[in-house]
Amino acid sequence: MQELEIKGWRNGLLIVLPDRGEWDEVRASLEARLNEAKDGRTFWRGAQVTLDFGARALANEGVAELCDWLRGLWGLIPLAAVAADDQTRAACEKLVLKTYDVLPTIQKATADWEPPKTTEPPTVLPTHASPPRSELNNALYLFRNVRSGQRVEHSGNLVICGDVSADAEVVATGDIIVVGKLRGRPHAGCQGDESARIVASELRAPQLRIAGKIAAAPPDEGLRTEKRSAEIARIENGEIQVFPL
Repeated sequence: MQELEIKGWRNGLLIVLPDRGEWDEVRASLEARLNEAKDGRTFWRGAQVTLDFGARALANEGVAELCDWLRGLWGLIPLAAVAADDQTRAACEKLVLKTYDVLPTIQKATADWEPPKTTEPPTVLPTHASPPRSELNNALYLFRNVRSGQRVEHSGNLVICGDVSADAEVVATGDIIVVGKLRGRPHAGCQGDESARIVASELRAPQLRIAGKIAAAPPDEGLRTEKRSAEIARIENGEIQVFPL
């Protein structure tokens, strides 16, 4: 049986939930643990979370309510989930959480391991080359509008073929590309990737977030009515800057 734990790991916070017992009691225990933080609810705000449900079976509503509660009350950002149960895993996938059957572990080399012998010369990358982005091909395409109050999260690049309304949130570990009007709140590179970009056919967001950087639009930005050309936001010289595409 799993015990309730909250701890840091490679992708932010890991919340391990007991896989047995009444769900209401588990929620109450989790709330008590979160309340133990010195600064209360503000302590957790903005942290990315992986939820470990173990073998617990939960319907769509149970997983969705938990994620909404973590976001709304504590400011936590659920990005991934560990679920051995098929129903729970399907519910997590429906919320666009990256899912695992078991918690991923980092393989470590042993003392007996030797690199394979090869006659080919090693590949040498130029010193200016950027490290590969492991999730480059893990893009999510949404062919719909994201309405006010909705939140979309994805581990990888996020492409939205539609508009993102005001008060909607779109969060991705990679790039965010909106083929339409972007009026909501985007957060690209949410796990610290400062090479991530925000691209939109019409960029009218009140606030842009890339990795740990935040940029606010002028107060009258959302009131402008003239047609805008496509723009791209990226980090340059340590700050978020917007350029025509």
